[in-house]
Amino acid sequence: MSAAARSIGRRPPTDDEKKAAIQDPGVPWKDWFYFSFLKPWIGLGMLTVDAFVVGAAVEARSALGLAVGLAIALYLEFLLYRVLWTRPEPTEGPSTPFHPSWHRPVRIGRWTPEAWYPDRYRMRAPGSTGPDAAEFL
Repeated sequence: MSAAARSIGRRPPTDDEKKAAIQDPGVPWKDWFYFSFLKPWIGLGMLTVDAFVVGAAVEARSALGLAVGLAIALYLEFLLYRVLWTRPEPTEGPSTPFHPSWHRPVRIGRWTPEAWYPDRYRMRAPGSTGPDAAEFL
């Protein structure tokens, strides 16, 4: 047993565990960073912006400024979240027309697996049966 393993009270990994870890290393760091890690940190940044807006409105003693400032900040934060992490609807197919709206500006967010790996997450039309012709071309 190595000194490091003894110091944290765990047994060292077996050869089978080492081989299994090498064969299946898990999610790449870049994917984990954009798809999972940044969500709470960007949320914390949004909370900081909200606190700044509230502080500025309180300092100015403006209830109207507080209401308008928070409404604008929350809407822009909502749009930022949707642009970065919107996932496609399960019933939505590639042939479904998409129309941007005030609550859904993009079909697929920029920091989602569907945007980064479109071949792996190809959307299929609901009710389609049989193989996809694009897979054979």
